[in-house]
Amino acid sequence: MSERASASLATVFSPATVAWLVLIGGGAFCAMLVSSVMDDPAAGNVTTASTFSRSAVGYRAFAELLQANGYRVRTNRDLSLAGVGNEDLLVILAPDTDNHNLKRLNGFVLQSLAHRPVFVGLPKWDTQPAPMKRGWIDRASRVPSEQLDKVLGTLPLDDANVVEDKEAGTWHSAVGAVEPRLDEPQLIAAEMDWEPLVWTAEGTLLGRVRNIHIDADIVVLSDTDILANHGLHRGENAELALAWIDRFLPAGGSVVFDETLHGFAIVHSVWRLLFQPPYIAATALALAAAAFTIWQAAVRFGAPVPAQSGPAFRRGHATLIDNAGRLLAAGGHADVVARRYGEATLAEAQRRLHLAPAANAASTVADLNAI
Repeated sequence: MSERASASLATVFSPATVAWLVLIGGGAFCAMLVSSVMDDPAAGNVTTASTFSRSAVGYRAFAELLQANGYRVRTNRDLSLAGVGNEDLLVILAPDTDNHNLKRLNGFVLQSLAHRPVFVGLPKWDTQPAPMKRGWIDRASRVPSEQLDKVLGTLPLDDANVVEDKEAGTWHSAVGAVEPRLDEPQLIAAEMDWEPLVWTAEGTLLGRVRNIHIDADIVVLSDTDILANHGLHRGENAELALAWIDRFLPAGGSVVFDETLHGFAIVHSVWRLLFQPPYIAATALALAAAAFTIWQAAVRFGAPVPAQSGPAFRRGHATLIDNAGRLLAAGGHADVVARRYGEATLAEAQRRLHLAPAANAASTVADLNAI
């Protein structure tokens, strides 16, 4: 190798360069790993119909209203409902209407039978986030009625269907004396398995499922605009919402908003656990130790050794004999090898000179001297 090539190699693999490469690459890898494990969609600017959303169709104001009035409010993000007690009120507002979520909704209802009351609010709006305003929606359209009928079928309310009342008539209420204030309310028309609690001549806004096979309170709100950020402040909607919660919340229980049906479920895994306290301290130490090990293995110690001129090994029999002697000496059996070598030499001499086999080596040597 020439001196120029040796100097170029030393420049490319200098310790400072290797250190920077290891730090930048290791930092990028750690950032990617943390973002993939710790990324929480609920921590961003949520615009969908959930308690994380401050948009017009969100329910953040309703959750904060309950907290301000002394209610214990929690959020469920566990698909098994492990954190929801029998004394809690499970509130499911505007669940996503894809088939996977509808199966989960049905599972939640079946799991809650004879254990806890369930408050379900039907979805009303399909929204698109505003591209230029974070946390705002750009436009909203009504959820198709066939999707709403699928939600009702999971509760179960197979004979019910959703109707739109362009102009709400006279309200009747068995829960609170105040009247809701809604524009073009979304109502439920049902004849069986249904107990109206707030209704008009066109249909029911709030009702309770009454099925002979169900021994639990399943309360259904047909129009969740009354609880949404844009509608909670209108008229006496907030007062009416609190009256509903008081009616169905068991004594000493908490209001638990489910967010798994909005796509905010937390999937428990070893990787996520490693980046949560207190295990994150051990994870940080392990990553630091790995980075230090990689750095030590990547950095070369000392300057490059210049190449020697000429062949790496000498040629000829002398080199072979020297190497064989070193190997024999390293084996530690030089006396045995020498004796066997002498015996083999004498045997070969006897064969070539046609000497009779002697009793010992001394006799053979005497015969050789006599020749």
